[in-house]
Amino acid sequence: MKKGGILLLALAGAALSACASGPKYNWGEYSSGLLDYYQDPKTEAAYVKDLDTIITTPDPKGKKVPPGIYAEAGYMAMQKGDTQKAVDLFNREKAAWPESASFMDKAIANAKAGTKPQQQVSAVPVS
Repeated sequence: MKKGGILLLALAGAALSACASGPKYNWGEYSSGLLDYYQDPKTEAAYVKDLDTIITTPDPKGKKVPPGIYAEAGYMAMQKGDTQKAVDLFNREKAAWPESASFMDKAIANAKAGTKPQQQVSAVPVS
């Protein structure tokens, strides 16, 4: 009985410590910027600025750039025709998140080939 109580206490402590650690990544204004962009594509410049801020501004708490942010910024650069910036950002995504390597290699090849991505269509219903 004593072992079961200790195990339960250890599991409860581990669960609570996992909750207390908070987010690992600096998401900045990503959520609101993305929503604004989906609802009104004219806000693209503000959205790109939000992405750049997440990438270039060190988080005071040492949080990392979230997965996909470099790739999203690269995608936006590619839409504007800035191939070199897109390739640089795709390489940064690949370095930060090695599991994305095959996808980023394809994105890099597309960028170098001059293949522009299709314009995103909002999946968010606009009321």
